[in-house]
Amino acid sequence: MPEATFFGFIGRIQAEKKFPPLLLLYGFNEFLGEYVIGEISRVFGEHRTEFNFKRYYFDSEEDNSWEEILGEANSSSFFISSQKIITVAIRDEKKITLNAAAKKAVGNYLQKPNPHTTLIVFVSLDLSRDDYKQLKKEKIGKLKEQFESAHTVSIDLDRTGEAEIKNFVKQYMKERKITVTVGAMERIQEIMGDDFVSIIQQLPKLEAAAGKSMNIDSEDVDELITGINSHSIWELTEAIEKEDAAVYLDILKYLFINGIKPSFIIGTLISYYHKIYTAKFLLKQHFSVADIGTVLQQPQFILNKFITLVKNFPDFKIQEVLKLIYRLDYESKTSGEESARISLQNFIFQVKFLK
Repeated sequence: MPEATFFGFIGRIQAEKKFPPLLLLYGFNEFLGEYVIGEISRVFGEHRTEFNFKRYYFDSEEDNSWEEILGEANSSSFFISSQKIITVAIRDEKKITLNAAAKKAVGNYLQKPNPHTTLIVFVSLDLSRDDYKQLKKEKIGKLKEQFESAHTVSIDLDRTGEAEIKNFVKQYMKERKITVTVGAMERIQEIMGDDFVSIIQQLPKLEAAAGKSMNIDSEDVDELITGINSHSIWELTEAIEKEDAAVYLDILKYLFINGIKPSFIIGTLISYYHKIYTAKFLLKQHFSVADIGTVLQQPQFILNKFITLVKNFPDFKIQEVLKLIYRLDYESKTSGEESARISLQNFIFQVKFLK
């Protein structure tokens, strides 16, 4: 079965203007599957009707059969008005496994698929990342085997590299004559963390935010993406400095309730304490306060307060805090989101115990 990545496939259909007879989409980043379907529809170019664009669901509410769907797939012809794009969305994990009749129908169709139909099998499940990983081990592999053929293209929607995501965002904005600075892109990546690819969902919002300036810089990014202004993060770090566990936990709760992911908070803390560490080094090298502010991109209205904090922060403590936060970052990436939430709650107490 030919394999493709999300970005590779999008580039290919834009260039070639043609699609495979059967496309299998799966992955935790299921929103990318809808993007693929939308792009196929756009390149297809025909006015969408109930005849040429059909979608079937395998879920707890609809009782469709593979025999019916494949019969529909075989009904299209070489006439442009008769060609079809059929999407089969599997919304219930119990429906991933094909019964004997379905296996036979799929096997027969794959021997000679209709070249005038693009059949899209889309595994679209509402699962946590950890649950999806388990499902992928148990069931997705078997589904791929059942649709194995020389005519099938399979896309793992989770095979996305950071460089590809950045290039995609830049190209999207370039086509709209919008400039995204390097600092803004780095800040987006820092905020999104392991979920960097989901920035694709927010591209229309970024586009709208560029406004008349046609430019997006790092200071535009925080509130734009998270919906939370940066004051709450400053208050969080201030609570850590004062070792005020009650305030820290209240702010953390506020961030969680507003949908801020632990990876974003951890990434922000890493950036914050790394700036303190860097500023201490620059002060020892006799850099001026203004130059340090420029290097670290610290806003003028908090710069003096920040420098005072840097001067009063013991060398030993900043090193130990960085060790704690890097360990927290590692654990969050290996133990799941819920574990990261608990670790963040415990972080304030670990800081208090530093001597």
